[in-house]
Amino acid sequence: MKLLTAFAVTALSLSFGSAAFAQSNPPGLTHAEVMAQLQQAQAEGLVPSHDNDYPPSQATIARNREIYAIQHRTDGAFEVNTAGMPGDHSAPASN
Repeated sequence: MKLLTAFAVTALSLSFGSAAFAQSNPPGLTHAEVMAQLQQAQAEGLVPSHDNDYPPSQATIARNREIYAIQHRTDGAFEVNTAGMPGDHSAPASN
């Protein structure tokens, strides 16, 4: 009788143990998805960010967007003005 009880307990514990490992985890991101998310974050100005400026301030985000636009020639990058000067560059510079 003890042998039958031990066998039943063992069989039940094995079935419950295997059910615990049968849980499915959602699949991870692919390399392409991670790279796309990184590029989107860079375009939005969220990276790079200094450790002292986390989460990045609005000024840092604006600066990072300008740098990204210049590097990737997007969003009117030729008209980006980082010196605070007027956008019209047709006038000659005076000395």
